[in-house]
Amino acid sequence: MRPVIFAAAAACLITHAAPVLADKYFAVTPSGAAEMLFPDKPSIVIGELSSKCIDARWSVTSTTTNEVVCEVPLNAGQSILGQMLLGNSYSTPPHRFVRSNIAEVNGISRVQAGGWVELQMAFGQIRRTELSGPQFQNDIMNFMAAAGGKYPLGTTFPNHAALGVDVEGVQEGKYAAMRIKKIEPGSAAEKAGIQVGDIITRIAGKQFRTLDDYFDATGKAAETATYPVELTRNGKAMTLTVERAFRPPFSEKVVPKVEVPPAPAPAQVSVADELEKLEKLKQQGVITDAEFEIQKKKLLGEQ
Repeated sequence: MRPVIFAAAAACLITHAAPVLADKYFAVTPSGAAEMLFPDKPSIVIGELSSKCIDARWSVTSTTTNEVVCEVPLNAGQSILGQMLLGNSYSTPPHRFVRSNIAEVNGISRVQAGGWVELQMAFGQIRRTELSGPQFQNDIMNFMAAAGGKYPLGTTFPNHAALGVDVEGVQEGKYAAMRIKKIEPGSAAEKAGIQVGDIITRIAGKQFRTLDDYFDATGKAAETATYPVELTRNGKAMTLTVERAFRPPFSEKVVPKVEVPPAPAPAQVSVADELEKLEKLKQQGVITDAEFEIQKKKLLGEQ
C-alpha cells in the first residue's frame, strides 16, 4: 500500500485545483499526455514558458535549447506532508519541479510537460516521485495555456459542460460573475433561453471566486443531464435549467507564425561616386563651379 500513498501524496503536492475536478481530466489530448502546441520556434517558446514560470513566482532552475525546468514552491503544509509521506525526519524538505520538453514540427513547437517531487535522504540519496493524475495534468495544461499554448487537434473534454457563450468577467460583491457577450447558435445557452447581457452568478450551484471555480462548476454540471444556471437580467434574478452539452473536440489548427524578414539596410553612399556625379553635373553646366565646391565640402564633411 505504501507506493499508493506516495502517488496520492505526489498528486496533492502539485495542485490547488477545485475539488470537483480533483479526480477528473479536464482535457484529454490524443496522446494522453499533458501537451500543447505553440505557433513559435522552440527558442521563442523557451522564453514564453520561462517568463510564465516567473509570473507564477516559480524559479527557473535550468533551460536548454529544448527544455525548461522550473521549481514550484511548496507551502508549509505541503512541505510537511511531503516529508511525512515521501521521506523521514532525517530527510531534507521536499522540492517539486515541472519540466517542459519542446520539439519542433513544421514550424510549430510541441510541448509535453511532466513533474516530480524530490528530497535528499540522510546519506545523500535523492528520492524522486513522479507527479501524475488528473490534478497535476489539469494544472499544468492550464499553465501552458496561459503561456500561449493551444490544445492539439482532437483533444476532448469529457468532464466539461459547455454553455457555448463568450463572456467577460464582472464583480458581484465578493464573488466574480460572467456577463454574456455572445451566444453560439444552437448552443446549450441559446436553448435554455440565456441572452446577451445576462450576468451569470452560479452554475450548477457553484459561485466563482477564480477561474478555477468556473472549471469546478463545469465539472459539476457535467455530472447530470440538466443543471441550473443562476443569473441576473436587467437587475432581476432568475434561474434557468440548461441541458448538458459537452464541449466538442478541439478543432482549431495551430498555424506557425509568419516570420517577417528584417528590412534591408540602406545602401551605403559612396563619397567617391557622389563626387563623380557632381563633377559630371559641373561639366554639363548643370551646376556652377561655386555650387560644385559647396556640395563637395558637404560630402567631405567640411561644412
